[in-house]
Amino acid sequence: MKPKLSVIIASYNHQDYIAETLKSLEKQTFQDFEIIVVDDGSTDKTVEVVKNFPSRAQIFTQENQGVVATRNRGLGLAKGEYICFVDSDDVVLLDRFTKQVAALDGDPELGLVFADALIIDSKGSRIGKFSDVYPVVPGDVAEMLVMHYCFTPMITVMVRAEVLKKTGPFEKPGPISDYMKWIEVAHLSKVYYDPEPQGCWRRHQTSTSKNANKVKNYAKTRMAIKRILRKYPQLQAKIGKKIVKRFSRSYFLTGFWLAADGNIKRARKYYCKAVKVYPRSFENWGGLILTCLPAKNLVVKLHRYVRSKKLPW
Repeated sequence: MKPKLSVIIASYNHQDYIAETLKSLEKQTFQDFEIIVVDDGSTDKTVEVVKNFPSRAQIFTQENQGVVATRNRGLGLAKGEYICFVDSDDVVLLDRFTKQVAALDGDPELGLVFADALIIDSKGSRIGKFSDVYPVVPGDVAEMLVMHYCFTPMITVMVRAEVLKKTGPFEKPGPISDYMKWIEVAHLSKVYYDPEPQGCWRRHQTSTSKNANKVKNYAKTRMAIKRILRKYPQLQAKIGKKIVKRFSRSYFLTGFWLAADGNIKRARKYYCKAVKVYPRSFENWGGLILTCLPAKNLVVKLHRYVRSKKLPW
């Protein structure tokens, strides 16, 4: 008999966390699900921990290929009507599956449901909420995801397998593959958001997101968004010329992070690009003017001060 839900875990070098992840799954109030662990060539004891933990998890191993290939393999093995992805260092809250399965069961037009998430540290202590950093932007979800940032935390997303299949496999690059996928699913179906946290997103020194190269990621995100808009002309038409604001913002943020890291020369280059793409933004001009000042140390300190405030972008 096919399970209602397939839980896919792409694991890699999380021997210290994956047992807690599996425990949070087995304790769910909804129990009609399978767990598929695809280990992407871990060099620590992650596979051993999974095999020794009392769980329904099926484990599959492969040589290291990256998170995109790992999730796609998990999708190929999944049998459930609904799909969710849980990273091997995150935690699912007790009633998540019960609430989200009920939502999808209750509306056949729903293709994606998601919720807020708690942010925890390496020891499991709460350090914030996902919505504090990436608040949900009201409006058409697909359009808002394109125009702003990813406000759909992976640890709380559940999708209808039928809709997900229509979009095709996850595509590179890995750090934003889920972001792009949720844009597609949201464009093809209805979306439901629950503001109550339903998962815990762990931040620690070896987190992929923590160690991402922001300059490269912004560039890859711009390319990926262009690809998505070419794939879905209707979405592209809805957004229209507003997309220049999105790309301008991307250039601005690239400049901001470079300046905060002390690279004023490169920061000026990206602030200049932001101005050229969208010259009506006072913020773009402000960044460019700042990086033209002769007081480099002061400019860097100002950027680092703003960065310390952890603004929602």
